[in-house]
Amino acid sequence: MALPPSIPQAPEKAGDLTRAALISAAIRLFGSKGYDATSTREIAAAAGANIASIAYHFGGKEGLRLACAEMVAGRIEGVVGPVLASMDPGGDPARAQEAFELVIMGVTEFMLGQAEARDIAGFMVREMGIAGTVFDKVYADFILPVHRKLCLLLGLATGQDPESDLIRLGTFSIAGQVVYFRIGHTIVARRMEWETAGPAEIARIKTVILGNIRAFIATNRRPAS
Repeated sequence: MALPPSIPQAPEKAGDLTRAALISAAIRLFGSKGYDATSTREIAAAAGANIASIAYHFGGKEGLRLACAEMVAGRIEGVVGPVLASMDPGGDPARAQEAFELVIMGVTEFMLGQAEARDIAGFMVREMGIAGTVFDKVYADFILPVHRKLCLLLGLATGQDPESDLIRLGTFSIAGQVVYFRIGHTIVARRMEWETAGPAEIARIKTVILGNIRAFIATNRRPAS
């Protein structure tokens, strides 16, 4: 039976909102200032929460950092996961290329078209360059499995060994373009003389990245025996 409108939300719901606000604030601050330079007091103030809520929800600052990494990985997995799960190339190089392109275009659309992606990119760039618990967990749970799947697709599309240096580095170079267009947004916009980076500008960037993917595949495609 539905509760009357006058009955307030359950505490668990309010707690979920507080937890989400703390994660969002921490991702933004960790990404812009760095983990060590960001205080729990700053995070709580930015989230509109009590400082004690960080210990309550995460056990402390390091636990919050790990929760941020898990959220970021989950958001990007939500973009790439459905495509990787739904498209089985079945040994067909053309289908493998199509799947690879769809994943990269989906990530590009997310990273350039979603406001939250600016903070996510800043957090990733800082955290993924620091060895430690957060890096190890995100690498093992997200980066490695997704990268392997993309390498399998790119390897099949080119006829190359998916674990070769060529394909592993090629996959990183293609994905890295997307990250650069996000973190280098201000530079790109100024050089391109764009007042905004709306759908038309994002489409132009996607066209360039797509062309780079196809050029890589064409250049490195192993001749059929």
